[in-house]
Amino acid sequence: MKKYTTLLCLFFASFLFHQTANAQFGNMLKKAKQKVTKKIEEKASSTIEKPTTSSNSSSTSNTNEYSDEEFKKELAKKYPNDKEKQDFYFKKYKEYQQKQAAEKEALLAKENSKGKVVNEIPSPIESSEENKFKDNQIYLLNRTKFKKLPAYDGGFSDKMELSGYYHLSQYFVRNPSSHFDSNPGDIYEGFSIEYDPTTYQLNAFFTPDQKRYGVVPENYRKSADKGNIQFQFGMGGGPEWTNANVLLLEPGVLLIGAEVYHKNEKEGHKWMNNAQPKQFVIAAKDPEKIKKYYKNVELTEKTTFGLFEELRKDSERDALAKVKMPTKGSLNSSLIGIATKGLNAYYGKTSMKNLKQYVTSNKWSTVKHKVTGVPLYQWVVGAVVQKNSDGACMLQQFILRRDHTGGGKYGEVYFKGISRTGGAPYGGYCKCDAKP
Repeated sequence: MKKYTTLLCLFFASFLFHQTANAQFGNMLKKAKQKVTKKIEEKASSTIEKPTTSSNSSSTSNTNEYSDEEFKKELAKKYPNDKEKQDFYFKKYKEYQQKQAAEKEALLAKENSKGKVVNEIPSPIESSEENKFKDNQIYLLNRTKFKKLPAYDGGFSDKMELSGYYHLSQYFVRNPSSHFDSNPGDIYEGFSIEYDPTTYQLNAFFTPDQKRYGVVPENYRKSADKGNIQFQFGMGGGPEWTNANVLLLEPGVLLIGAEVYHKNEKEGHKWMNNAQPKQFVIAAKDPEKIKKYYKNVELTEKTTFGLFEELRKDSERDALAKVKMPTKGSLNSSLIGIATKGLNAYYGKTSMKNLKQYVTSNKWSTVKHKVTGVPLYQWVVGAVVQKNSDGACMLQQFILRRDHTGGGKYGEVYFKGISRTGGAPYGGYCKCDAKP
């Protein structure tokens, strides 16, 4: 009986020893778990917000958990004579670390797939590096997902120096087809222009595959040759632009989407619909140049209106140079005196002036009665260069007429006025010194 009692006591003592040892290890593991979990959370958060961590932050964060050597020392204190147990619990400890890290990464990946919620799309030049959108990050704006794409620099160049990579004052966005589209929209922070001065055509690359076509309008091409470039985006990939106007404010700086029109000679140019923009979309090769114009309405307005005035003048000069003046007719010498007297009297009653006139007809045209066929009158036409009060000149057509007096005879020739039915180039602008 005493033998059994002794065995029972030894068994019970051994049981208490193991229970106590396990409890001690459990407390130690619990303490390590808390510190390791805190470390993992901080490390995961740092990975999201600051992809590149410094050595100082790493050394500081390591104080929140056991190092492998420290944990081994703790095990050696608890089990000084049991190397097998030390190795066993250290293995369990490392497995626990790996499991916790995997679970944390899975949780972060799941949260990341939902999108980081933002209230608005920020300005790349006004936001801090911490607040700027990050490449390949999913963002959720008004229940719609967007993905920030890395900037694409194609390394393009041309003799007019329009080509190159441009940073943006505002992110550009390509929206998904709907809120329910599984594919997110895209967020771009810049684009790379490839311009061909010989064809006046260009492409703006947002990615190697996403590009938008553009072209310099024909009436602005001579200006483009001098460096005053205004082009128009058309269809293509990237953001949803359609016919957005783009003006080169200065070499390497673009104004995008601001619509301008010429009101009159006195007031000059105005913003379309009288809607003066409070913010401008500016693109620049040097990001610092964006700040020169961004939100600076006065400077941007002055520069833009000045450039558009030059574009307008160049366009008008080019159009006027293309006007082909009518040739003089064989009746000019015999009728020019009557035409000049009549035109001077006509323009003398207006604010316009008669600069030059000549008859373009080679013969008289006869108008007869529709029923009887009896001649009613004859007429000829000519060209006159009219100078308006604003200094611009226009080409008009005038009429000379003589009435039938009977017996196949006609009366004196007289000035009948300006014709409003003459086709082009009549009724349009021309050079004031234009010659037939």
